[in-house]
Amino acid sequence: MVIKNPNEYQKGKTFVYFVRHGDRKLIPKTPENPYPGISIPGPSLNTKGKKQAREVAKEFAKIKERVDLVYSSSMTRAIETAKEIGKNTRKNVVIVPEFAEIQQDIFKKNIHHKIFWKSYLQYRKAIKVFNKILKENEGKEKVIVIVAHGNLIRLLFGNKLRLSFRQIKKFDYHNCHITLMRFKGKKLDYVHCFNNKKLD
Repeated sequence: MVIKNPNEYQKGKTFVYFVRHGDRKLIPKTPENPYPGISIPGPSLNTKGKKQAREVAKEFAKIKERVDLVYSSSMTRAIETAKEIGKNTRKNVVIVPEFAEIQQDIFKKNIHHKIFWKSYLQYRKAIKVFNKILKENEGKEKVIVIVAHGNLIRLLFGNKLRLSFRQIKKFDYHNCHITLMRFKGKKLDYVHCFNNKKLD
């Protein structure tokens, strides 16, 4: 459902809520899996994370009539969080593999390390898919929810603000916190909130 009776600032715009997943179970590093947090499907939510997911889903229940689409990363902790939001907004969750977590090595910009380039290529794919979603919903006053990961959200946000990796790294992003951005086509038009616990 698109925004009813949009005002002059809302006409033709796309609204995107980014939500980081809830707190996850910790998986120890091993020689076979040195990056357990970014290995797909990755760990599930822990007890605290499940509670956080229910709480953020209650926030979206307040605007359930406005939410049009709910997307999620393909990682378990994001899917579990997104399903709570989907249940409260009566929307099916669309899984987007390109929205999986990205290794923090991307912020170091160590161009001589393969982990950087693997992360960078993943980042470019995520940007491409995000721009495609914006293009598909251009001019329709759609409200979209994307449940993903801290690094990925910071990178998409920073890309639209044309920030460097070093600048993006300075942003913090908490579990089940919300960012709302307004877009005109693929261009960022306005940032309503960043890393907030509540919708308002």
